[in-house]
Amino acid sequence: MEYLVAALLAVGGGWAAGHGAGLLVRAVRRADDPVSSLRAVRGIRGVVIGVATWALAAGLLFEQTWLLVFGAVFLAEKLYETGVLLLVLTMIDDATSGAR
Repeated sequence: MEYLVAALLAVGGGWAAGHGAGLLVRAVRRADDPVSSLRAVRGIRGVVIGVATWALAAGLLFEQTWLLVFGAVFLAEKLYETGVLLLVLTMIDDATSGAR
């Protein structure tokens, strides 16, 4: 059962990291686009989710508690950090576009 969970985490992490890398590349290529900063943060968030889920999968697979703790803490901290950054960027975008 734990092999199945580890495999699902690894595949999900691979998808998240690949999608995040694609968003990040698109944001850098279109740096003059007004939404590129939001796209870049979402891309970084995808890569972070990939790394964290790979750490969780490795922790399950190799029965290493420190990898489980690292994956959970790293994911929680980075999601909080990028969530606040996304909130600030959307507030700035709303304020400059005249939306209420």
